Amino acid sequence: MARSIVVSLFCGVGLSQLGACSSDDSKPDEDVPGTLDPDAPIFGDGDIDGPDFGDNAVDPGNGCVGQTAGTEAVPAVLQLVVDTSGSMDQDAPGSDETKWSITRDAMLSAIDEMPSSTSVGVVFYPDVPNTDDICFDGEADVSIARLDGATSEQRTRIERAFERQSPDGGTPTHDAYRYAYNELAEAELTGARFAVVITDGTPTYSLGCVGTGLISDPVDPGPLVTEAAQARTRGVNTFVIGSPGSEGARESLSRMAEAGGTAKPGCSHRGPNYCHFDMTESADFATDLRDALGTISGLTLSCAYDIPAPPSGLTLDPSRVNVLFTPRGGQAEVIAQSQTGSCNEGWQYSADGRQVLLCGATCDTVKGSDGSLSLQFGCATQVY
Repeated sequence: MARSIVVSLFCGVGLSQLGACSSDDSKPDEDVPGTLDPDAPIFGDGDIDGPDFGDNAVDPGNGCVGQTAGTEAVPAVLQLVVDTSGSMDQDAPGSDETKWSITRDAMLSAIDEMPSSTSVGVVFYPDVPNTDDICFDGEADVSIARLDGATSEQRTRIERAFERQSPDGGTPTHDAYRYAYNELAEAELTGARFAVVITDGTPTYSLGCVGTGLISDPVDPGPLVTEAAQARTRGVNTFVIGSPGSEGARESLSRMAEAGGTAKPGCSHRGPNYCHFDMTESADFATDLRDALGTISGLTLSCAYDIPAPPSGLTLDPSRVNVLFTPRGGQAEVIAQSQTGSCNEGWQYSADGRQVLLCGATCDTVKGSDGSLSLQFGCATQVY
């Protein structure tokens, strides 16, 4: 369910227009949260082009005065990048089911639970046998599109793609990941964008299909870390799941998750709490994978909020933005900005700066409450 957000816009230090607020040179200390030029007029006098910001609003907690507007949580856009190399046909530890059958069932179950506003695409890799001249087919198995209702064409396409897929070939993770996030970044869809990479081993091909493809001849997984950082600059955050068999790549997969903006709180690249979802020591791969996918769904859905465009001629100062949470029947509380990679508490900007993203625990609190969230513009951002 989409949660609405109330947005308060303020003149002065947050949204500024030369000469538009006050000609008085004596202003309060702009580095102190909650200060605002008391003589600064608010928006909404009918003479400024832009969105309708509604009635005036006062936040007694910090002395800011402004106007309000509403928007909804941004839908999620997901690209599933799924390793279907030959090793996925091996039985999962402690199970008589293959890693592939468990992965297929868990992912289809997770997709079934996603709301209609979510957009999902699927890229299986390598999608070619190891005897081919190429290591990856360079195609989407299901192009990214809205899921829509329970019997929609997109949901049917995804289900059929998983059902007809069978493990084969090497592990060209770099080629597949670059292709997948490029498609995701360029998709003409509205929403916060996430790649979900699941792999059961160290890559056996470097970028450009360099390598033998053999498990006994792996390649350096380190460049995937740089690639994830590059994806993030294009507005794509990356979740990483390391299935049983990926023991040799745990440190690199952990660093890839950190570079992709999805590091788990308190994680370490040396373990045992890695920054990605590490399943290499899982006693129950099916349950742990379902739990991981549930966590990822919770983090990507209903936790991204668009920052509305300011009225014509005004600009937004990103260092003058605060997020407020008001419990039902309670007083507004400031949610501080997180400046750590793990982002478990608080909020961060999206890579393109156009959205506010709630961190893991904060996201869970807001989604599970009857309270309201608001953005405040005009006071110095409070940070952890």
